[in-house]
Amino acid sequence: YLKTKAAVVTLQSAYRGMKVRKRIKDCNKAAVTIQSKYRAYKTKKKYATYRASAIIIQRWYRGIKITHHQHQEYLNLKKTAIKIQSAYRGIRVRRHIQHMHRAATFIKAMFKMHQSRISYHTMRKAAIVIQVRFRAYYQGKMQREKYLTILKAVKILQASFRGV
Repeated sequence: YLKTKAAVVTLQSAYRGMKVRKRIKDCNKAAVTIQSKYRAYKTKKKYATYRASAIIIQRWYRGIKITHHQHQEYLNLKKTAIKIQSAYRGIRVRRHIQHMHRAATFIKAMFKMHQSRISYHTMRKAAIVIQVRFRAYYQGKMQREKYLTILKAVKILQASFRGV
């Protein structure tokens, strides 16, 4: 009986040991599975955080790139607008200068014409005065010659009439 009891106890002990070892093995397997799932969860969470951070950084970087590109476009448009404005202003100023030059030339021509007219009228008046005086002098001379001729004829007639 004691042998049987010892054998039964050994069997029970072996069975219980096997059962406990199997339970420990199952618990270890479950613990490894839980740890694995937890690590996977943490890794996925970390990955999601990194991915969200990367997306935020990418958006920020793309925003900066787009801003830089738009700024460059703005500067190019501004440069082009300034060139167009300067060309337009240059044309306008040149036209204004040309207009002022024509006006100055016209004023100069009118002034010269006015001076020429004054000079012409002065010379004409002087010529008329000279002509009037010359004609008067010439007419006076002619009248004197006529008078002298008539006087000579009268003296001859008087002398011949008086018998001298």
